[in-house]
Amino acid sequence: MSNQSPNEALEVNLKWPLEDGLQAVYANQFAIAGAGPEIIIVFGEFLPVGLVNRSKEEVADYLQRATVKPVAKIVVSPAGLEAFYSLLRGYMDQRTPGQ
Repeated sequence: MSNQSPNEALEVNLKWPLEDGLQAVYANQFAIAGAGPEIIIVFGEFLPVGLVNRSKEEVADYLQRATVKPVAKIVVSPAGLEAFYSLLRGYMDQRTPGQ
């Protein structure tokens, strides 16, 4: 019998198998919204093309009409988002500046 309270947190390290078949997508734009108790994060791609040697006005006009292509969406709980933030923060803190 355990002396652990039923409400006490238990930390478990899960195994992550190598997932070679998982599709990787590029994202350089991000949006976040709430929907009830869940948080929705949408990852998107925006590739400005044909903007070399264009005037400021042409670039501004292009960007006003441009759209982001959504490439992935995840839905997480507030606790899941906190864990994700902590994971990202830890990763960024360990990186060498400029990487």
